[in-house]
Amino acid sequence: MNLEDIRVLLVEDNPGDVRLFLELLRETGAGHVKLEHVDRLSTALERLSNQTFDVLLLDLSLPDACGLDTLVRAHAHAPSVPIVVLTGLDDQALAVKAVRAGAQDYLVKGRVDGDLLVRSMRYATERARALEALERREEHYRSLIENSLDLISILNLDGTIRYASPSHERILGYGLEELVGQNALSFTHADDLENVKATFARADGTASVQSRFRHKDGSWRILESFGRNLSHLPGVSGLVVNSRDITDRMRLEEQLHHSQRLEAVGRLAGGVAHDFNNLLMIITGYSQILLDTMRAGDPARDDLEQVVKAAERATDLTRQLLAFSRRQMVKPAMLNLNALVQDMDRMLRRVMGEDIDLITILAPGLKTIQADRGQLEQVILNVAVNARDAMPNGGRLTLETANVRVTEEFEREQVALPPGQYVTLCISDTGFGMDAQIQSRVFEPFFTTKDDGTGLGLSTSYGIIKQSGGEIWVDSKLGDGASFWIYLPTVEQPPDELEVALESPLLHGTETILLVEDEEGVRRVLETMLKRHGYQVLSSSSSADALALGARHAGEIHLLITDVVMPGMSGRRMAEQMLKQRPDMRVLFVSGYGEPLEAQANTAFLQKPFKTEDLALKIREVLLEKQ
Repeated sequence: MNLEDIRVLLVEDNPGDVRLFLELLRETGAGHVKLEHVDRLSTALERLSNQTFDVLLLDLSLPDACGLDTLVRAHAHAPSVPIVVLTGLDDQALAVKAVRAGAQDYLVKGRVDGDLLVRSMRYATERARALEALERREEHYRSLIENSLDLISILNLDGTIRYASPSHERILGYGLEELVGQNALSFTHADDLENVKATFARADGTASVQSRFRHKDGSWRILESFGRNLSHLPGVSGLVVNSRDITDRMRLEEQLHHSQRLEAVGRLAGGVAHDFNNLLMIITGYSQILLDTMRAGDPARDDLEQVVKAAERATDLTRQLLAFSRRQMVKPAMLNLNALVQDMDRMLRRVMGEDIDLITILAPGLKTIQADRGQLEQVILNVAVNARDAMPNGGRLTLETANVRVTEEFEREQVALPPGQYVTLCISDTGFGMDAQIQSRVFEPFFTTKDDGTGLGLSTSYGIIKQSGGEIWVDSKLGDGASFWIYLPTVEQPPDELEVALESPLLHGTETILLVEDEEGVRRVLETMLKRHGYQVLSSSSSADALALGARHAGEIHLLITDVVMPGMSGRRMAEQMLKQRPDMRVLFVSGYGEPLEAQANTAFLQKPFKTEDLALKIREVLLEKQ
């Protein structure tokens, strides 16, 4: 037996016994064992403090120690070193006590041969090394469990918690002593109990279950759990459950699904609004033309004016749809939100009525934002009107502004906003409030809880804020009012000065205009409008035909009026090509969409539908800029 790598400390005060042990080791071929000898326990304890030994051969009768106390002191001083008692005391009761006190073996002098001594030392060291490896393994798994981000627990089959990992206190707020002995089902939401019981009844580790678990503060956390029944293993004898807190993930997924749903509805709304605007262009155009030809006393004039008014109301609806789909034409300006709220104060007080208190809390030093003033006023008015309707018996409406810095942590806790500086406007009321289901749909177009509502006010507000690079969301509880939070990014520029409107120029002209419109009805009404204002009109139904017509026309083309969205080549691309041949030509884009175009020389934009006067005014504005 090879024991050359084992270091042995022999504690024996009888020189004859020492010689005997050395002789026994040589006889077995273990004479090269690294053995040191001391004759007192105190000396042995000193050596154990300064050196490393694999086994301790200990006599129980020493000059400075005697009996079982010798073993107890040695084991307490070096608990990791295996001890083989080697003594002349042939006492079976003492042997049992010695093993219980920590001895690996108990050998009686005079009955020990070399093989027994070597085998005992070998067993003691191998057992010690096995125990050390087991302890390291246990420490490894204990460290994994105690530092795991997941919740690891062991339950009895009836749900009683026998073990809970330390992560429970960090995630759920309970001390471990508050959980052990309790039934896990008593913390589970009542609506989730049956599903949890059914899943854990299988407990084969293949299926997960999502359930709400009560936090110590009374809120609910959503846990995703896997369970495996290991009651057949003696070391476990229970149900091992691994759970993960997915509350934040579920909230972010819901926000994503909500945004995707609104985005899809927005694309549909934008397409519908575009098509309706083309139809309204025809209705509005021809109605205005007919009105201009009628005498003041014509009996049909009143009927036709009702058609015009209906078309104007329809135009307002399509503009709200375009605002929701973020395709509305915007006129961004540098604004101070405090000044805007103050300017709206009188109008808001009239809208609210006498039984609603209007309170404004304006933060000093509010930073500048870039947005369309008229659209922001529309957002504030839309939210305020909804608040008024939620307070039929009176209440309080509060408008509060602030400068805030959005961080990555804020993004996880609230909504997805790029980190940076923002101005906030919180519009809160003391009205009915709303439940979670209504909150999830409050920004959808045509969704309304009012008998006479269109469901477009808040959806329009949503589109306006998103188009301005911001976010809007609602925080509400049923019976506890509602707060609408608006976040808009700041800019490092001072607010613009208010512009003074200039007088309109004359609305007629004689210039040549190339009109490109693929919708025949729209093209015909635009031709009529232009000719009635004196212009020479070249008409085309496609981009390709317009390029060919422009190439053939020998005279000057002063203005190109073209739809933006057309089959084949877009109006924009066609205009770019034509400007290469006619760089002095001006361009006026028209579209049923209101999406803003990138800045481009010699171009302007007009959103359908528009009146004859609007078109004539825009044309003179564009052509006069050239002069």
